[in-house]
Amino acid sequence: MSAVNDLDQKLAQLYSEKVTVNLDAKSTLSPNEFWSSMELIAINNKAVINFQTKRIA
Repeated sequence: MSAVNDLDQKLAQLYSEKVTVNLDAKSTLSPNEFWSSMELIAINNKAVINFQTKRIA
């Protein structure tokens, strides 16, 4: 479970420091779309960690 807690702490720090996203001027991706995709990646990673820790136990 410490892996899940470590991930939660890293995500909390990432979101607390969120001010802007440094996107290339030519990018068609908005900062909100970027953070939405990062949130999906984080949720997926957390689910994988939870699955692995439950499978081991």
